[in-house]
Amino acid sequence: MQRQIIRESALWKSRNPRPNADLGPIKRGIGLSQSVWYRHLTMNCGAEVRVHKDGSVEVLSAVQDIGSGIKTVLAQILAEQFGVPPAKVSVKIGDTNYPVGPNSGGSVTTASLTPAVRDAAWQAAQKFLVSIAPALGATPGDLSLSGGLVRSASGKFQPIPFRTAAAKMNTDEVSAQAKRVPDYDPSKYDTYGGVDIAEVAVDTETGRIHVKRVLAVHDCGRPINPVQVISQINGGVIQGISYTLFEHRLLDPNYGLMVNPNLDKYKIAGSYEVPQIEVQLTESYIGQSSTDASGIGEAAGIISAGAAIGNAFYNATGVRIRQLPMTPAVVLAALNQPQPSMEAL
Repeated sequence: MQRQIIRESALWKSRNPRPNADLGPIKRGIGLSQSVWYRHLTMNCGAEVRVHKDGSVEVLSAVQDIGSGIKTVLAQILAEQFGVPPAKVSVKIGDTNYPVGPNSGGSVTTASLTPAVRDAAWQAAQKFLVSIAPALGATPGDLSLSGGLVRSASGKFQPIPFRTAAAKMNTDEVSAQAKRVPDYDPSKYDTYGGVDIAEVAVDTETGRIHVKRVLAVHDCGRPINPVQVISQINGGVIQGISYTLFEHRLLDPNYGLMVNPNLDKYKIAGSYEVPQIEVQLTESYIGQSSTDASGIGEAAGIISAGAAIGNAFYNATGVRIRQLPMTPAVVLAALNQPQPSMEAL
């Protein structure tokens, strides 16, 4: 699917398949790369969900948030289960007094923890309905939660707000804990990844490569928060451009010390080097857990961007570079090397 989207994109259709086709010192090229990553999971994790008589809902897990946005994802899951806005959900994480959390990583955290959170939320919701049913003169099976309201399937009463219903609980709190259960079909080994294309402009007089546009089409299973996923892939693409064109660790051969250990001497991509980035997600449902999340993975832009830029450089110049970073000095050295004739190729 990712390849099909790339093939039908305006950027790919604008590619000249003949290398070194442009006249003049500035040459345009477009290159493609494909990446693959693996579905890593941690079974040793869980969560607790609590519903209080004042109508507040909270989820607790010892998981840490290193920037992947797991707090938002957990709030979304409870919001969906209880029919309340995510902003009304209290998320408590990072405390070892809470149920154990998974190790953190873009390709591990969400896929590991969210099924346990969803299972705990469902169990807590059932306990909540059992607790309020007597006061409403209904059976738990007649009650449901949606849109911030408690509803009666038989029409015994008009829908009432969640908070009003919570005040009718026969206890101050109901709670449920759940652990991550194995995937439904552990024998099924799943991978995911994406296809990236990059457009570059190569100045053959100065050796500078400027990445103008990147289109990244990636699969991460079921993206629970697509905006967060797209943001992470944007960051991965920028990191990929950074190590491909700029980042160069220099070590003293006698002492093994890094001689450019600061951002004054160790160049990274800045705002001027960030291209136009377009990210498209392809949802892939594999039916392995209650949330079907798979993760993103380090391959999302970080690994594949370098290969796409390298292929785009070849498309622009007809010359291959097989070392990183592709600094102006490296580019000029490659362009000045005698190239084999087309007959030899």
